[in-house]
Amino acid sequence: MKKWLKIILKILASLLLIIIIALFVSISTTDKTPYFETDYYKSTVDKLDQQFQNKKISKGQLLTGFAKINITPNIVNGVENPAKGEFNKIKFSGFGDGKYAVGVHDSIFAKAIAIEVDKQMVVIVSADLLMMPETVVDEILKNLKNNNADISREQLFFGATHTHSSIGNCIPGILGKSFGGEFQPELVKWLGKKFTIAILDAIADKKTAQFSTGYIHVPNLVRNRIIGETGRLNDKLSIISLKQDNGKQAAVGVFAAHATTISTWNDQFSGDYPGYFQRSLESKGIDMVMFFAGTCGSHTNKGEGDKFDRSKYIGNTLADSAKVVIDRLEYSKEASFSSVVTEIDIPKLQIFYVSDNLRLSPWVGHKLIPKKNSVLLQGFQLNDLIWTAMPYELSGEYAIDLKNALELKGYNSVFTSFNGQYLGYIVPAKYYHYDTYEARLMGWYGPSMGDYLMELNYKMANNLIQSRL
Repeated sequence: MKKWLKIILKILASLLLIIIIALFVSISTTDKTPYFETDYYKSTVDKLDQQFQNKKISKGQLLTGFAKINITPNIVNGVENPAKGEFNKIKFSGFGDGKYAVGVHDSIFAKAIAIEVDKQMVVIVSADLLMMPETVVDEILKNLKNNNADISREQLFFGATHTHSSIGNCIPGILGKSFGGEFQPELVKWLGKKFTIAILDAIADKKTAQFSTGYIHVPNLVRNRIIGETGRLNDKLSIISLKQDNGKQAAVGVFAAHATTISTWNDQFSGDYPGYFQRSLESKGIDMVMFFAGTCGSHTNKGEGDKFDRSKYIGNTLADSAKVVIDRLEYSKEASFSSVVTEIDIPKLQIFYVSDNLRLSPWVGHKLIPKKNSVLLQGFQLNDLIWTAMPYELSGEYAIDLKNALELKGYNSVFTSFNGQYLGYIVPAKYYHYDTYEARLMGWYGPSMGDYLMELNYKMANNLIQSRL
């Protein structure tokens, strides 16, 4: 009996030792090193300074072109035909609870606008998707190369409406599967083809045009979801309007509220409130309307009604507000344009809360989130507009001061999320230890990440406006 007891105790001791070792190598302390003392900061600033030196300022006649394409999949029984957008099963992206689409409430689209001044061009691209998956971007770039298109990744500014009632199955890996279902390469290939068509059509549609921009406050449709009514709000609906000389017009809306009026009760494809916004504004005489999710890292929607009635209320109210702005805009044909694109280095991964001072170690985290090679931060200036495209969800609280500083200099500004990659939620450091979804589950790179990225945003803005904020 004593012999067996000793054996059992040895086994238990060995198991305990294995658990202790496993915990030791799979958990690490939170890195609180000031970002400005790190190698990744110094490397990124060097790259950014180099891009500033290479920046070109173009002046002259504005050219612009618009295009959109339907990306609503057809859910079929029997044999799939991905080339025609026919699939047996597509999971919604963002809910993370296994909800699959069975039909269509309202169609979803990809849209593109080409902007060119004196042969310097960018194309802004958005779609009724949760985000712009990197896999889809890679497919687009491959297609553009195969079509001998004279456009680079640095000229493409991606975004999304952030509807959670749209296409999943586009992100490989454990985390991608948990939020958007099993990775489907054929679905990615089909989406990549659709986006490529929209981009090339927008470029082919370029014509002489006029441009203007403005904004309106709509605090009744957005709230701070981290600390509620007392929280600071980025409540600006920013509007960009472009009119071709032939009379064709496009408009872009950028707003911070999460597109989550539709939740897990829904089983039909939908653009959520951004879909209603786009359709409503198009019904008011504008040929094509785009929507970009703005600084939605801490902001959600608020409005009246339940389910799709709520989506309609918010979307239509935003469209009415946008029309007020558009009707009072003054346009210019002559344009000043510049663009800056830089690679940014990122700190080590510190994903998933264990305690206030502990997170999963980077090597475990990268089993869930693959390492990212080239991460882009992009910005352009078009007359009095400053546009920053970010590969993350920036807190609206972070954006307020920068937007206000730019406004004092005479600029309207937009900050759009989901620029072809995803680095999680970026919220102020004061919330890092707050027991919230944004900080604990989706804050992946430590307490200094937000301040680091905001310094880069300020540096880019300073360079684009050729002044110091």
